[in-house]
Amino acid sequence: MKRTKKLIFSLITIAFALIIITGFEYSLRYFQPSLIPAFLNEVNYDQIEWYQINRSYLKTYFPAQEALVPDFKPSLLRKQKTSSTFRILCIGESSMFGVPYQMTANIPGLLRAQLRHLYPNKEIEVVNLGASAINTNVILHLTPVFLRLQPDLVLIYTGHNEFYGPDGIGASWIEKKIPSVTQWKYDLRNLALVRFIETFTASTSRNTPFDANMMKQVSKNTSVELGSDDAELVFANFNRNLKNIIALYHEQHVPVIVSDVTSNISFSPFAYDSSSQNVFTRAGVLLTEKRFEEALSLLQKDKDQRTPNAFTEFLLGKTHAGLHQYDLARSHFWASRDNDLLKFRAPKRINTIIESVCRDASVPFFSSDSIFEARSENGIPDTSLFWEHLHPKAYGYFLIANGFLDKIQEQKILPVSSMQRLPFNFDSLSVSWLDLGFADVTIKNLTSKWPFRNFYVDRDFYPNADQALKNVVDDVYGGRKVWDEACYETAKLFWGKGDIHRAMTTYRAVIEEYPYNFYAHYLLANSLSQTGKLDDAIKHYSVSIRSNPAYPYPKVDLALIRINRAEFDEAIRLLYDALPMAQKEQSLPLQATIHYGLSTAFANKRDYQRALALVDQALLLQPTYQDAIVLKQKIKSMM
Repeated sequence: MKRTKKLIFSLITIAFALIIITGFEYSLRYFQPSLIPAFLNEVNYDQIEWYQINRSYLKTYFPAQEALVPDFKPSLLRKQKTSSTFRILCIGESSMFGVPYQMTANIPGLLRAQLRHLYPNKEIEVVNLGASAINTNVILHLTPVFLRLQPDLVLIYTGHNEFYGPDGIGASWIEKKIPSVTQWKYDLRNLALVRFIETFTASTSRNTPFDANMMKQVSKNTSVELGSDDAELVFANFNRNLKNIIALYHEQHVPVIVSDVTSNISFSPFAYDSSSQNVFTRAGVLLTEKRFEEALSLLQKDKDQRTPNAFTEFLLGKTHAGLHQYDLARSHFWASRDNDLLKFRAPKRINTIIESVCRDASVPFFSSDSIFEARSENGIPDTSLFWEHLHPKAYGYFLIANGFLDKIQEQKILPVSSMQRLPFNFDSLSVSWLDLGFADVTIKNLTSKWPFRNFYVDRDFYPNADQALKNVVDDVYGGRKVWDEACYETAKLFWGKGDIHRAMTTYRAVIEEYPYNFYAHYLLANSLSQTGKLDDAIKHYSVSIRSNPAYPYPKVDLALIRINRAEFDEAIRLLYDALPMAQKEQSLPLQATIHYGLSTAFANKRDYQRALALVDQALLLQPTYQDAIVLKQKIKSMM
């Protein structure tokens, strides 16, 4: 009986504690809603309600004591999908995010440009949900959140961060034994009570040190041998996570396309056993002197005496390449990558798992790694396609985007378009100069820190720019300017130098991100008008007017084109619409232009009395208005 009473008392105590904790949790949620950050923020741009991804949402997955937390991109998607909306989610890590580019030169941006070109009657939304330093532990936990976005298609490019991403080899003992504990831990971190407790430590623990480095933070300089127990646990966890991620989308009947991952295999390993340093030094000298047979003999002898060494394999790869034995060179470079003790590049087994999971789940799969091999000299991917060890250059991202596009059309997820695809061209793909200059700055800063040693990167845009353009890039990189504001500033600088073509590309880049942005459409329309492309200008003026009916300038400029095309009634309507807006702005030059335009329209309609009164009003507002003076003389002569 005593035992029963003790048990009942214990259960009552636990229940009472749970009631208190639950009450505290819901009280915090009610009185401090900011403790539970929303994944989506509601915003209103251009007469449309949008959701915008909360870029700081990933804090949940990084302990409060860690200084650096990666961001999402602040992508926009319609709050209410239309009948023509086709929404694609792009999921992955830093390569899907687009490092070192900012907005338009990444996989989602380049794919979106292609799809909008091929399917002009569809409203294509490509949402970039890639983020640096995350892995499938995080992606799996976020999948129910992503599903709430009502995707029509999901694209996955992931696998490089399985070792050093959240709860990879750094997972606790119990998480390694029971992997589902990781997902429960993330659920707990999402509680308002836990976040409330963390607020007392976060203010002091997240002070960013001067030498802050995401690669050092996530890896903690931890070496991992390929055949170790830790590596086996990571491979098993990745296999399980990827299966579960795909299953969750398939349960909701959302199609998924998956690519394997690729990397620069000719990149020197970051960490390796250096006990053979004398051999490495001697082999390096022989390679410099192109004495490849001697180098091969030396390295092969060293390899036979030791366990796999990443640097031995790397030198063997260079040796066989020197001997034009490219298949052998490739296999040694693969071994070098796989045996690198700092596993920032996914070993080949990650790709084997991706392909196997896709085959078993009947998921469309393609190999980015094979595409890169086919596009590389002698089949060995190097810095012609990559910035450094991992992140593709713009053309590399273009190849991966086209790989996804091939599968989209092959699977008839969207019908095959009769139009030709856009070629790799920064102008046709709407890649802004700002993104290219930003990439130059980002990659220089990335490769100047640990674990890179004496690594030089060729940069084509930022070093060759004038100081005004460099200042804009520096402001964006330093967080002092937002991307679209900086785009307008760079376009203005290009315009001032007579480079209208590059200015137009910049406006198109802004429109790619913000498809109904009235100001970008207006500026692009102006550029098109000045280059004689009036039909295109009319389209963009019209979008600008629909997006912001209270903005008078596109109405006035469109009206002047209508007058030149003898569409006088439409011009008059536009100008009378714009007039009260110009009066509200107290812009005398704009009011004068409107009266001048109205006078021209009415004169062409042979209503000379009204035309004369309107041109007089234009001259009253702006007495030195030369065009109005000439028009008045013409009206008088016609009268």
